[in-house]
Amino acid sequence: MERLTKGALAIGAGALLLLGGAGTYALWSDSQAVAEAGDITSGDLDLAMGTPVWTLNGTPVADVTAVRIVPGDVLALTQPVTVTAIGDTLQSTLSVAGTDALTGDAALLDALDVTFELDGPPSWATDNGDGTFEVAPSTAAYAPVDADVTLTFDEATPDQVATNAVVNLSSLTFTLEQHL
Repeated sequence: MERLTKGALAIGAGALLLLGGAGTYALWSDSQAVAEAGDITSGDLDLAMGTPVWTLNGTPVADVTAVRIVPGDVLALTQPVTVTAIGDTLQSTLSVAGTDALTGDAALLDALDVTFELDGPPSWATDNGDGTFEVAPSTAAYAPVDADVTLTFDEATPDQVATNAVVNLSSLTFTLEQHL
C-alpha cells in the first residue's frame, strides 16, 4: 500500500506542476514585422565658434581688456560661427545675450547699446527683428558665417556718468536653442 500511496502522490505532484504551467499555454497566435521599418537617426543641434576679432571704431584691437571706451565709441566683435541644425522638424533660434547678461557698473551698462547681427544674413537665418534669428533645419552643418555683436557707448552720456566704470564682457554668450 505504501508503494501505491507514493505512486499516487507522484502522479498528483506531476498534475500540479502541469496545472501550474497552464497559464502560459498559448492558443493560436501570429506576428509580423512592421513593413519598411528600420533604424531612425536623431538630429543634431550644435554651435561652433571660430577665432573672434574685436575692433574699436573700426580699428582692430589686440587685447579687448585693454580698451578704454568713451561716449560715442563703437566696440565690435566679429565672431565666426558654424551652426548645425539637423532635424526634419527642428525649430531653433540663434541669439546672443546682451546687456541683460552683462555684469558690471550699472551706469555704464545703461549707456551701452548692444546689437546682434549675422552677416548677410545667410539664407538659412531669418531675422526675427528682436536681435534673434530663426534657423532653418538642414541635413548638414551650414558654412561658417560672421556674427557681429556691437556695443555702442551712448554719445549723449552727460557729465561724469560711467567714468572709470567696468563691464565684464565675458558673459556675452551665443545661444542656439531648440524651441517648439
